[in-house]
Amino acid sequence: MGREELIGKLRESHRVIEPGQDVAIELFRPEDAPGVAMAYYETYGDTFPLEHVYDPEEIVRRNATNDQYTVVARTPRGEVVGLFGLFRHAPNPDVYEAGQLMVLGSYRKRHLSTEFSKVALESLPRRLGIPVVFLEAVSNHTVSQLIALPWGLTFTGLEVECLPSGSRAKENDASRNTSLFLMFKAFEKPSCAVSLPEPYRAFCETLYAELALPRVCSSAAALTGETLASHFFLQETGLLRLTVTRAGRDFDEAVSTAEAKAGPRGMVQIFLNLGDAAAPPAVELLRARGYFLAGLLPYWFGADGLLLQKVGREPDWDAIQGADQRAAALRDMVREEFKRAWRGETGLPDPAEDRDGLPGG
Repeated sequence: MGREELIGKLRESHRVIEPGQDVAIELFRPEDAPGVAMAYYETYGDTFPLEHVYDPEEIVRRNATNDQYTVVARTPRGEVVGLFGLFRHAPNPDVYEAGQLMVLGSYRKRHLSTEFSKVALESLPRRLGIPVVFLEAVSNHTVSQLIALPWGLTFTGLEVECLPSGSRAKENDASRNTSLFLMFKAFEKPSCAVSLPEPYRAFCETLYAELALPRVCSSAAALTGETLASHFFLQETGLLRLTVTRAGRDFDEAVSTAEAKAGPRGMVQIFLNLGDAAAPPAVELLRARGYFLAGLLPYWFGADGLLLQKVGREPDWDAIQGADQRAAALRDMVREEFKRAWRGETGLPDPAEDRDGLPGG
C-alpha cells in the first residue's frame, strides 16, 4: 500500500477522541497500531518524511523486534492520545534514540510529556537493559531540552538547520530548517579506544569528563585501503548523512559524491568512527572542504562517533535557543567553527548570508 493510500485511509477513519479521559502510559500492543498511525497523521498531516509511520501493519512489525519500542498513552477505550519511541538509529545496536514524542491537542495540558520523559529516559532503558540513549532536541524552543535535562542527559552537539520546520527566515522570506541539540545518556560505560583529531581533542575530552566515560587514546594512521561507508538521503529536505565506519584513500571521492547528491543548497553530515585510526586525517580533509564540528556521539560505532557538517548558507544563529549555559556555549562554539570553515574556504572575514552553494564541492 502506497503513501497516498495509507493517508487516505487515515483521513477516512479519523474521529474526535473525547477529552478528559483517564490515561495509562504503557508499552505498545498490536491493537494500538491504528491509533499510533492516526497520531502521526493528526500531528504532522501528510508531511512526515518516513512513510512507515502511517502504516499500521509496519508499525506492528517494527515493534515485534528489539529495533523499536513504542510507548503509548491510552484511554480506557483503547484510544491512543500520545506516544514516544525508543528505536535503534546508530550502527551500534546498543544505542537507542528517544524521539517522536507527540500528544494530541486535547490532552496536552495533562503533563503527559513529563511522564513520557521519565519512562523514555530513565525507567524503560533500565528495565530493558539499554546501554545508551540519546535524543535530538529542537532548538526553536527549549521545552524538549528542559524535559530531558532532569534525567541526566548531556549536550554533546548541535546539528544546524537539519529538520524541516515550516518557519520563515528573516531574510528574503525563505524557508529555514530547525537546528537540533544532541543529548546523550550512558547507563553502561565501558572503556574504548579512540583516535582523537587534534582540533577537537579538548572538546571531546571535556565531554568525556562530564559524562564520566573512560577512554584510551590511540595513535592516528594514514588513509589507506577503501572507504567503508553508507548513506541516508532525504530528498525532500536535501539532508544527506554519510556514516563512515572506515575512512580510506578514496575518502575525498566519497565525500565529493555525497555533496553532489545533496545538491548545492543541501546539507551533508559526516559521521566518523573515532575507533578508526584514520579519523584524524579524515577530519583534516573535511575541514579543508568547509566542514565544521557538529558534536560527539558516545558509543555510536561501539567506539565513539564524531559528527561534522556542511551547509549551503549561514544558519540563523539567533533562532537557536539553548535551555542553559552549556547549550548556549555549545551553540557559540559551533558558530565559531562555522566561521572558521567559511574563512578557510573563501578567505573572507565574515560569512555571507546569501551563499549560492556548498563551498569546496
